Amino acid sequence: MENPERRFRLRQGERIVGYMRKLTKKMVLYSRDGFWWKGVAIDYRDLDEYTGLRDQNNQYIYEWDILNFKLDPDSEYRSGVVLWEGRDKVFGIKDLEDGHFIPLFISGVAMFNPRQLKVFSYLFLNPDLKKKLGVKD
Repeated sequence: MENPERRFRLRQGERIVGYMRKLTKKMVLYSRDGFWWKGVAIDYRDLDEYTGLRDQNNQYIYEWDILNFKLDPDSEYRSGVVLWEGRDKVFGIKDLEDGHFIPLFISGVAMFNPRQLKVFSYLFLNPDLKKKLGVKD
């Protein structure tokens, strides 16, 4: 049976204020640090969804993360931003060098393993890059 849990990073603009786990429609847990969870809601304005992948440091990868990634485990790192592609309804990496969009999953199969991914920043902290990519909240 598939786990229906969904995870989110909670923000107030540029400041991360906590995390949320939706276990069922009625059971929602919150955490300020991602370690200790309870049922008390955290006040937030912005929500970033978990992609289903972790990076080489075991860090959850959320939409709007800026990361270094490798298309092939033996290739050089490239830089990209994790975005939601609304037309195809998939998360992917927008390559900052050539502009290509690489889906994170194809037919349920992950296109990257954790050793190929490393989060180093967030798009919400980089308004110039956000504007260049034409991304809106």
